[in-house]
Amino acid sequence: MKKIVSIFLVTIYGMCMVACGSRSSSTEVKDNVLTEEEKAEGYTLLFNGKDFTGWKMFNGGDVKGWQVEDGVIVGYGNGGDVIADTTIKVSTDIVTVKNYYNFQIKWDWKIGAQGNSGFLYHVQEGPKYKAPFETGPEYQLIDDDNYPWVSETGKEGLEDWQKTGCNYAMYVPETKQVNPPGEWNSSMVLYKDGYVEHWLNGEKLFSFQEGSEDWKMRRYSGKWEAFPDYGISTTGKLCFQDHGSKVYFKNVKIKDLD
Repeated sequence: MKKIVSIFLVTIYGMCMVACGSRSSSTEVKDNVLTEEEKAEGYTLLFNGKDFTGWKMFNGGDVKGWQVEDGVIVGYGNGGDVIADTTIKVSTDIVTVKNYYNFQIKWDWKIGAQGNSGFLYHVQEGPKYKAPFETGPEYQLIDDDNYPWVSETGKEGLEDWQKTGCNYAMYVPETKQVNPPGEWNSSMVLYKDGYVEHWLNGEKLFSFQEGSEDWKMRRYSGKWEAFPDYGISTTGKLCFQDHGSKVYFKNVKIKDLD
C-alpha cells in the first residue's frame, strides 16, 4: 500500500515539475502561490512569500540572520558546523514551528559558488542537541564541483555521499541533473511511514525504507556512530540549514499525509 501511495503522489509531483519547468517563461503563475491543482491535492504553503510565519530558530525564538527578499528566503551564511567549528557556538538553522510525521514537501532553491546547505526532517530540539543534523536526516544541497573540502586523509573534493540530493552519509543517487550555483533547482522529499523518496528537478533519485536491514547497516556505521539519536524519531521539525554560505529558498509547499 505504501508503494501504491508513493507512486500516485510522485507521479503527480513529476507532472507538476514538467509544468514548473515552463513556469519561468510564464507571467501567469506566481511564486509562493498554490495552483488550483495543488490546492486540490492538499498542499499548503510552508512559506508565505512575505515573512517567517511558521518558522523559528533551531532551539530558539524568532528568526534572525535570515531575510525575506522579493519573495525569497535568503540565508546569509552566518552559521556552520557548530560541532566541528569551535568558533560557532549556536546553530543558526531555521525550523518549522510545527512537528511533522508523514509528509510530502517540495521547494525551489539555489546556492552561490562553493555553497552548502540542506533540508532536514524529524529534527529534535532541546539542550541535549547543538545542531539539527544530530537527529534529522538531511537532503543535501551543495556545490558538488567546487565546495572546498579536504578529507581527513588529504583527498580533495566531496565524497559521493556528501553531494546534492543525497540522504547525507546514507544514500546516494546513481544519476541526477542539477543546475549550477546561481540557478534555481526544484526538490521534493516524500516520507510515508518510514518509506522515503528523494527527487530533484522532476526526477526520482532513490528510495529507501527506514528500519530496514540496509538502513540499519548504514545508520549504525560511519558518521552516525557519534550521534546516537540520528534518524530515530519519526516526527519532528523540518529545517533549512545555514552552513556558512548564502542560500535561497522559495515555493516551499507541503502536503500533510497523516
